[in-house]
Amino acid sequence: MISADDARRILTKVAITHSAKLDRVAAAELAYGESAASGRTSDIVTGWAYRLFAAQGIDAAVGEIEHKEMLAAGLETQTITLVAQTISTLRDIGAMPPNHNRIAGVMAEFGIPETRVNVQQAEQLYLRGMAAALLDADRRWTGLRHDDDLLLQSGLLEEARRPIPQSVPVGIQNGSASPAPAPASAEPVSVPVPATESPQTPPPPVISPAAPVAAEVPISDDADDIDSLTDIEDESYRSLIDIVTAAGGAKVTLEEWDSKTLKQHIQLAKLFERFLGHGNPTRVGQKHLAQFRDILLKFPKNYGKSPRDHVISVADILARAEKLPKAEVGLTKATINRHMNNMANIAGMCEAYGYFWESYNGISKLRARTSGEPENERPSFTTADLEALFSLPVWTGAATGTNDAIQPSEIFHDARYWVPLIGAYQGARREEICGFRLDEIIDFHGIWGFNFIPTEVRRLKSKAAKRHIPVHPELIRLGFLEYVEALRKAGHVLLFPELRAVAEGTPMGDVFDDEWQKMKNLAMPQAKAEGKVFHSFRHWCNNEMKQKGVSSEIRKDILGHVNKDVNEGTYSQVARLRLMRRCLQKLPRPSARVEPAPVRLLPQVLAHTPRQTRKQANG
Repeated sequence: MISADDARRILTKVAITHSAKLDRVAAAELAYGESAASGRTSDIVTGWAYRLFAAQGIDAAVGEIEHKEMLAAGLETQTITLVAQTISTLRDIGAMPPNHNRIAGVMAEFGIPETRVNVQQAEQLYLRGMAAALLDADRRWTGLRHDDDLLLQSGLLEEARRPIPQSVPVGIQNGSASPAPAPASAEPVSVPVPATESPQTPPPPVISPAAPVAAEVPISDDADDIDSLTDIEDESYRSLIDIVTAAGGAKVTLEEWDSKTLKQHIQLAKLFERFLGHGNPTRVGQKHLAQFRDILLKFPKNYGKSPRDHVISVADILARAEKLPKAEVGLTKATINRHMNNMANIAGMCEAYGYFWESYNGISKLRARTSGEPENERPSFTTADLEALFSLPVWTGAATGTNDAIQPSEIFHDARYWVPLIGAYQGARREEICGFRLDEIIDFHGIWGFNFIPTEVRRLKSKAAKRHIPVHPELIRLGFLEYVEALRKAGHVLLFPELRAVAEGTPMGDVFDDEWQKMKNLAMPQAKAEGKVFHSFRHWCNNEMKQKGVSSEIRKDILGHVNKDVNEGTYSQVARLRLMRRCLQKLPRPSARVEPAPVRLLPQVLAHTPRQTRKQANG
C-alpha cells in the first residue's frame, strides 16, 4: 500500500496545486460579475461532494449520518441539498471516478506501483486534496489569508537582516557635506536582541516568498475539470470575454440590454472560449463558428440546467451526451438560432473594439431554417381545447387528475389553477406569468391590472413587453383578487411562490412546465402531435380578438408586441385601459362552467416551505 509519507506528499501536492487554480478561477469569476457569496457556496458544495466521493466511492450519497455531520459543520439545509445534487451531477456527467490517466500520472511521479489497492487509495487522496482546497473557501472569499501573513512576516525579517547603509555625512569638501564612498564590502549589521528575549532563542523560520511549500513536480493545469480563462500564448490582446463584458456592460448602462441578456452573452463567450481553447479574437474565423454550431447540435438538450455545465470542458459535455438517448441530444432550433444571433453580436463587439476576426461571413447560413410556417410560429389552441382543459380536476375538484396528494373535491389556488387561465385571457407569455410579483397587480384608478415590468425573478422579452393591461373579468369572477390578497396576508412577495426553484438560476416557468405538460396531455392527448404548446394560449387570445374585430394596434398593446403607431406611455392612460378591457371581454369564455371556489393556498405556501428537489419530493 501507499506509504504514509507518500500519501502525505500526494495530498499536499494536490491540495496546494488545486488551491492555486481556485485562486485564479475566483479572480476570473469576480472579474466577470459572479458574486463572492455564490463562489463561496459553490466551492463548499463541490468540496463536500468530493469529500464524500473520497470516503464512499462512486455510490456516494448524503444519508442521515452525512446530513448530521454537515449540519454540525455549519452547513444550512439548502446547502446540503445542493451537495446531494452536485454528487448526482458529477456522477451523471462521468466526472467520477477521476480520470485514470491523471491518477496514474500522480502515482508515477512518486514511483508508486499501479496495483488495484494503490489506485483506489490514490483516488481517495486525490479527491481529499481537491476537497481540502475547495473547503478552504474562507481563504478565497472572506480574506483570511494566513499565507499572506506569513509572507509579510518573512519579508519583514529579511528586511531587518539587510545591512544598514551609511547615511551620516563624514566629510566636508568645498564647504558642503558629502558622504564618504561606500566600502567595497560590509559586514551585516546584527539585529539587537530585546532584553526580554533569551539570546539562545532561535529566530523564527524564514519562508521565502519565491519558494512556496509545494511538491517537486507540479500537477498540470488540467488537474481538475475547471478550465482556465486565460490564454498565456499572447497577453497583448483583449479576450473575447473581456470584450463582451465591456461592450455588453455599456449596452446595459445605455438601457439597450438588461442584465440577463448580458449574462447570456458572457456565458456564450465563455463556452466559445472553452470550445476554441483560447480567447484571442484575432484567431477566430468563420470555420470556427461553423464548427461551434455543429458541436451545439451534439450537446444534451438539457445543457445549461446544471451550474456545472458552465465550467466543465466541452469534451466532458459531449461525453455526457453520448450516454443519452438520441431524443435527448441536440439543442432545439430556437436555441441554436439564439446562440447564432448572440455570436453575431459578439463578432460585432470585437470589431467595434478593434479586434477583427480573421474571417467572418455572418450567421445567416448557420441558422436553423424551418419550412412552411415562420420561425417560432405555433398552432393556436381551439376554444374546444380550452374547454377540455378547464374541465380538469384542477378547476372542478373531481376525484381524479393532476392534484397529487390532494383529497377529492378539494380545489387549491396555485400556479396550476391560475397560470393557464392568465395565459388564455391575458395572452401573456409563460415566463411573464410565472414570474409575477404581487406588487405588479395594481389598482389603477379603479381598474385592476397587470403591470409587466422587469424584476429580479424574470425579465421581459423586449421593450414592447413592458406594459399595463387590465385583469380580465373572468379571472376576477373566479377569485383572482382574493387570491392575491391571501398571499399578501401570508407574507409572500411572489404571485406563485411555490415555483421558486431550489437552484437560483432556474426560470420559474421551467418549474411550472412539468405540471403543465401533465395537464395538457390529459386534456388534449393530440396536442403534442399537433405542435401545441403553452405559447398556443397567446395565439388563441390574439386570433379570437382579431375575429371579433379588435384592431391590430390594441392587440399589440395587450400582447406586448412592437407597435410603432402608438406613442410610448399611452398604455397607462385610463381611457386606453378601459378600451383594452372591453376588447378582452370579447374573448370566448372556455372556463364558463368553472364555479368560483373559496380561495385555498397550498399548505407549503402557507408554511413558507422551500421547494423540494425532485429526489426529495419522490421520497
